[in-house]
Amino acid sequence: MNQTIFYIFFTFLKLGATAFGGYMSLVAMVQKQLVELDKKLKEEDLLDGITLTSVLPGPVAVNVIAYVGYRLKGIGGAIAAFTGIILPSFCLVIGLSCLYFKYGNVPVVKNVFTGITPAITALILTVAWGMARKTMRSAAQWIIGIGAALLLGIVGGFGLTVGVIFGSGVAGFFLFREPSDDIDQPVERGCKEMREEICAKSCLSGYWKRGAGVGVTLLLFVGLLLWSGQKGTGPVGWQIVFTFAGTSLTLFGGGYVVIPALHELFVENLHWLSSAEFADGIAIGQITPGPIFITATFIGYKVGGIGGALLATLAMFVPPAVLTVFLSHLVGLLNRSCAVKAVMKGVRAAVIGLIFASAFTIGQTIALTLPAAAIFFIVLAISFKYTISPVYLILGAGAAGFILF
Repeated sequence: MNQTIFYIFFTFLKLGATAFGGYMSLVAMVQKQLVELDKKLKEEDLLDGITLTSVLPGPVAVNVIAYVGYRLKGIGGAIAAFTGIILPSFCLVIGLSCLYFKYGNVPVVKNVFTGITPAITALILTVAWGMARKTMRSAAQWIIGIGAALLLGIVGGFGLTVGVIFGSGVAGFFLFREPSDDIDQPVERGCKEMREEICAKSCLSGYWKRGAGVGVTLLLFVGLLLWSGQKGTGPVGWQIVFTFAGTSLTLFGGGYVVIPALHELFVENLHWLSSAEFADGIAIGQITPGPIFITATFIGYKVGGIGGALLATLAMFVPPAVLTVFLSHLVGLLNRSCAVKAVMKGVRAAVIGLIFASAFTIGQTIALTLPAAAIFFIVLAISFKYTISPVYLILGAGAAGFILF
């Protein structure tokens, strides 16, 4: 897909400034903007990105964005999308951290967020339903999707998420695989032709060449981090880089799942924050757009000022994003296989169930008030009936929350 770097950057900058609510709200906004409205991305590509990042370490939301940016414009697109999605929340957290450590409190934005939460829930529901109608074309897929939604909505947890995705893939392999011994089937002939095309184009050779490019990019990022750590805050900068980079590559599950592990590391082991400061840092991550891992910016600011905040943010988000881009080649390569296509039919149904489950989880936090219900149903109706940018829906809901609550 031949998209300009400027389009990618400014699109994700806009989404990054309004993507309140975490991982699935951001995915929903990407689907609405790039798949339905701008038609720059295929539904299947987004679902493949969600599948891949669900089993990788680090912040899932940003990893998905890196994957999407790479699908749009290669490594340059991945960097543009990554920068655009992180920049708004980074700047906001820097400002809030400065106010917090100077005055000892967080500016009140609770009313705005109270209005945004029901809008996000409605948006996720409409996206999940739209994906289900386009992707789930058999009763077996609907059964897989509904089962995944129920399990993940009621029980939840990273381990169960991985188990559901794996189990759905196995089910898809047996349920949707085309017979390999019937050479008269058009589907099988098509798959044979694709395998011949793969060999002719030397996909594996191209894969390693692109992988080398990703590796060089990673080395440049690491060099920048190490240089910044040395020139900026000295030994503290080095410690920030290695601590957050190691943390990002060892934490699985994303979002609220990793909060206890972060508390143990930064409060109990390193003593960089008090428990109260850590809780307030998480709150700042929640009331700003973008991923909850943006709390790294808050912690880095406390330890090393603005330089420390920049180092912590880059070290937290860059390594897993680069890992995602590198492994995205495998998704494209494997999807040329007939067996993998069958597996992915089952996995994509489970991922749609995951999106429905996330709407249920976020919906549980909605204030049980008449204004919240009104915002939910109004956004739900508009999102179902009209193709409108989710940015305007989120901004409108935030303004309504400020006025009504």
